[in-house]
Amino acid sequence: MFRRCQKQYSFRYDYPALYGGGARQEMVPLVRKLPLYRGTWMHALQQALHYQWAGIDEFEMTVGDGKQKLRIEASSWKDVQDALTEAFDELFDEEKDELGDLPMECERLFRSYLRFWKTDEQTYTVATLPDGSPSIEFLVDVPLDNLGLPGIRFKGRIDLLVEDNEYGGLWVWDAKWVRSVPAPDERMMSPQAPLYVWAIREQYGLDVRGFVYNYGRTKAPSEPRILQRGTLSLAKRMDTDQHTYYRAIRALHGKQYKHYLPYYREKLLELKGREAMWFRRERIPVEDERILHALREYAATVRDIQRRETRRDYVPRTYNWNCKFRSGNGCEYHDLCVAEFNGLEIGPLIKHGFVFEGERYGREEDLLSG
Repeated sequence: MFRRCQKQYSFRYDYPALYGGGARQEMVPLVRKLPLYRGTWMHALQQALHYQWAGIDEFEMTVGDGKQKLRIEASSWKDVQDALTEAFDELFDEEKDELGDLPMECERLFRSYLRFWKTDEQTYTVATLPDGSPSIEFLVDVPLDNLGLPGIRFKGRIDLLVEDNEYGGLWVWDAKWVRSVPAPDERMMSPQAPLYVWAIREQYGLDVRGFVYNYGRTKAPSEPRILQRGTLSLAKRMDTDQHTYYRAIRALHGKQYKHYLPYYREKLLELKGREAMWFRRERIPVEDERILHALREYAATVRDIQRRETRRDYVPRTYNWNCKFRSGNGCEYHDLCVAEFNGLEIGPLIKHGFVFEGERYGREEDLLSG
């Protein structure tokens, strides 16, 4: 965040002290944007699936943050889906109208994910950490003294560490639910992969080979449109998959749906294999040279942050045309940034639109409690 925009970093980490949140807190939006809300929902379902892979019959999860934080006791991903749906039903009607039929879309999308990657449980085994616990949503916390940064620690949370039964070795499994799958350069140049691999090796002494990026599109396959003549649309440009279209045939025509299958045969054949447009998996081995580059750049960024500690007024902003739309979510502080730059009083905006929370990677006991 600091590299992307120092002002965005300042809003999140400096403004709690300026506007009453207190030190060692973060300022986050009270109302989350739809892509982030949807991504959090899908990530929760996937985390629950990982517990099932590990053979854990009962588990507890914390989903969301701020006033939207939800603690869930579950034994399967379906329990998590039900709990999130129940929480969704308690939202105001205006909020539900903005989010749409999120529960149904997320469930359809996740069921498609399970069908597409149906052999995962045979291909991958959830790795075990040295203390015997499953490597699901675990922490890395490594001192940076050897980088010339005494008293500074690298902290992070890993989604999952798996043993690959096909290729061998341990791999960091990173679930990313996105609007569209990014270009290969983004995966190769991201500092996340080498830094996380380095941290796991340093802290746990495990031979981690690299990253497995597990992409899923957050937009569910579209439901086909029903035409006036009582059949489904056969339009060529349709962002859907075979299973969704087949399910729509059954829903529309009921018990007589088999009589209509010859009419839809060409369309169903056209959609065969389209689920690959929603899911992609990329394996990125991490070499020592990349780790060294990432560590040096990370240390340089830490020193830049340290140098600004004594001067936090008039923090430079990196504003460009896509600030409002960045990564499909937009900068969470965009409206606040514009208001402040134009000389408006932003205190009331912060009071009504943001909440102050404990640091995401604060004390260990806070991290372990979710």
